[in-house]
Amino acid sequence: MTARVIDDVDADIIAVVEAEDRPSLVRFNHDMLDRHYRHVMLVDGNDERGIDVGIMTKPGYPIGTIRSHVDTEDHVGTIFSRDCPQYEVTTPTGVALHVLVNHFKSQFGGGDNKRRRQADAVRDIVDDLVADDQHVIVLGDLNEGQPSLDEPPVNLRAMFDDDGPLVSCYDLDGFDAGERPGTFDTCSIRNRLDYILISHSLVPAFTGGTVFRRGLWGTRKTRPTAWDTYSDMTANIHQASDHAAVTVNLDL
Repeated sequence: MTARVIDDVDADIIAVVEAEDRPSLVRFNHDMLDRHYRHVMLVDGNDERGIDVGIMTKPGYPIGTIRSHVDTEDHVGTIFSRDCPQYEVTTPTGVALHVLVNHFKSQFGGGDNKRRRQADAVRDIVDDLVADDQHVIVLGDLNEGQPSLDEPPVNLRAMFDDDGPLVSCYDLDGFDAGERPGTFDTCSIRNRLDYILISHSLVPAFTGGTVFRRGLWGTRKTRPTAWDTYSDMTANIHQASDHAAVTVNLDL
């Protein structure tokens, strides 16, 4: 089902959250996706369980410079629970994109301060890139929902600052979140855990986006009624993920 979602979304650049290692991701692409992606990369992060984030890109979208932030620290200590790998991806037209893939601290046991530190660190990275006139995309499971449609995630304000360098996909004119606002489990606004944020330089290239939920069942026992699901999923054990896929379209 995970492969089916990836095939249906058909992204030129796709970020993957919770992958074991690069060999596993390469094999998944080979065996389940018919080598749909030409470039597959994963940098081991700080998670002791080996649950990392990766990226896959189609032919014509080579991955160039890769920068890890596993050792980034503040006065408290190591910041990123996994990593915030920074991939420079070039499009077929020669446009360079700096893609920052994230999986912030889970809500298990709280984690508010940890996510705040992670958001602050991402903001610092983005500020430097934007100051250098680079196009930036920040995406992933940030593990914190919004209190309401009009309020940003409390601990992630540095990334959602109205005067900051990034714009959330949910705030872009033409983005369609569907009948539910969230991306996880029941898809309430507080379960909006997954985001794509783009630098202001990319906003003119934005042509649309959506939350793809067909592979999402959640924890409920009966089939979700607030969004369409694959007909051959008959229980939550069949779902592709308990998170939906978030997409944006950029005409570059």
